[in-house]
Amino acid sequence: MRRTTLFVSLAVLTFAGCDLDYPRVVVVNRIGPEVVVRDPSFNGCHWATILNYGDHTAMKACLPGRGRVHFKKLDLAQYSAGGSQADDGTPRWFNYQTASSLEAGPGDNVILELTREDMEQDFSVPGPYGH
Repeated sequence: MRRTTLFVSLAVLTFAGCDLDYPRVVVVNRIGPEVVVRDPSFNGCHWATILNYGDHTAMKACLPGRGRVHFKKLDLAQYSAGGSQADDGTPRWFNYQTASSLEAGPGDNVILELTREDMEQDFSVPGPYGH
């Protein structure tokens, strides 16, 4: 019985050790007070959350390497200014990504800040355009 318990404990520690090599990543919305971010993702990690300005995701272990943060963005100032979205009562979340490729190495603790200067529309995924 003790031998089985020791074997299971060693197996768990071995698999947990692999996870310790992954970078631990947090995404922060620093775009602007009027911008809300939804569903950020980076190198195999996805956060099903909404981030107001200054909010951050929970820390997750992601795959190491270079990549872009992908996210959906809603500009509340633009939405409240009127137009088809406000008239329809259906805000559209547009797909964006960081313009630069960001690095997260094994064992790193990384804070990825989303800023207005480092974002572009992400046309690699279908948008809310109705086609």
